[in-house]
Amino acid sequence: MKYFIVSDFFVEDFVGGAALNDEEILKIFLKNGQDIEKIKSEEVSIDFLEKNSQAFYIVSNFLHIPEDSLEKLKTLNYLIYAHDYKFVKHMNPAAYEDFKVPEEDLIYVDFYQKSKAVICQSKLQERIHNENIKELNTINFSGNLWSEETLSLLESLSQKDKKPIVSVVKSRWPQKGVPEAISFCMEENYDYDLVYDDDYYRFLWKLSENQALAFYPLTPETCSRVTLECKMMNMKVFITKLVGASHEPWFEKHGVELINLMREKRNEIYDILVKISS
Repeated sequence: MKYFIVSDFFVEDFVGGAALNDEEILKIFLKNGQDIEKIKSEEVSIDFLEKNSQAFYIVSNFLHIPEDSLEKLKTLNYLIYAHDYKFVKHMNPAAYEDFKVPEEDLIYVDFYQKSKAVICQSKLQERIHNENIKELNTINFSGNLWSEETLSLLESLSQKDKKPIVSVVKSRWPQKGVPEAISFCMEENYDYDLVYDDDYYRFLWKLSENQALAFYPLTPETCSRVTLECKMMNMKVFITKLVGASHEPWFEKHGVELINLMREKRNEIYDILVKISS
């Protein structure tokens, strides 16, 4: 079986949660001897799809797939690895009561329905998908993927002494709720630190220097890597119910126990994706 991971951006473009997760899928498949490649969504042409019509497509972010190619892809074998809520026009189901999106604000519905499966990262994300799209095959992976190197680093950082300060991740994206997290810290009289670094490992090191994280997203987080990274580093987390990970049965774990669970997820995702494609 030939596999392609399709996304708008990869780690070569910028380091984000979706890109880091997709990179681990690639590495895990390669480690298991699978024939797999990455392709940017903008490069998925009709000609490309016709030449690779027998392949299986793991579709991550797909906004840059040309419209005619998206129609063609619906006739082939693919799954959607959902990193957000692209079936909503503005990608924020929290704008509606109980996350119920009115029909006129739904998009890409048939693309979701014709996929072999939609991989979700939490019960919250799965519920939002199922409540808005009928006849959908959702699978809750219940977690995220980190490299072995990153998990080892997180294990090391979990042992660090920490300052009585709350970390707030500095982000340019309004949906990440930076002002809301700062307001929480001020109301609770917590000292806080705006944390950011272009280098992923330096970013984790800076986060780990403090005792806690405040994260108040305005859109539902499919899982929330940064929340789990902080818990793996033995930090407290001040979050809302919009963080998907908080709905999982393992969310009370922290430190090495949570790190080992995420190690197991690396094998679990391979089995899930291969079973769907077979």
